Amino acid sequence: MKSKTAIIALSILLAISLAVNGILLYRVIRVYSGETYANSIEEATDTAEMVDDADLAPDFTVPLMTGETFTLSEHRGTVVVLEFWATWCVHCVLKVPIIQELSEQFAGDAIFVGVNLGESPEVVQAFIDEHGITYPIGLDYDLAIHRDLYPSPGIPYMVVVDRSGAITATFTGGSPNAHVLISNAVLEAMG
Repeated sequence: MKSKTAIIALSILLAISLAVNGILLYRVIRVYSGETYANSIEEATDTAEMVDDADLAPDFTVPLMTGETFTLSEHRGTVVVLEFWATWCVHCVLKVPIIQELSEQFAGDAIFVGVNLGESPEVVQAFIDEHGITYPIGLDYDLAIHRDLYPSPGIPYMVVVDRSGAITATFTGGSPNAHVLISNAVLEAMG
């Protein structure tokens, strides 16, 4: 019984160590690229910024886990919701069921696309399988899309793009009200 408890304790310590190392690596990457990272949970809370002078969302193409590609500009006329995330990010994991539900709720009216930040296809596929994700997942291997086109103070980072290709809302971090906030932003982007 003691060895079972020791194994569980070691497993928990290993998981915590991996999470901390992932966070530190992400911070190092962000600092090295000249950007800052949210230093506390308070800074990484879910906030929506409504854009007054709606700027066009920067176009990009990302490889999808399905082997296809996703190009933002090819989806003009449809609301697109981009979610920048990583498997080691606690708030990202907590948002997955919300995004899955909203992607199903708004099917045909909005496209939800997860953009994973720098992880291997094997890690991402295992996460997709474990969480039953059916919305498209792209791989930002070198973080160029996030770093150069959609920088943020932390992740998860969500960008809502309206039918004309304009950014209408952004969200950073997690919130107990995420479902309502995202749903309202999508409805507003739909017009």
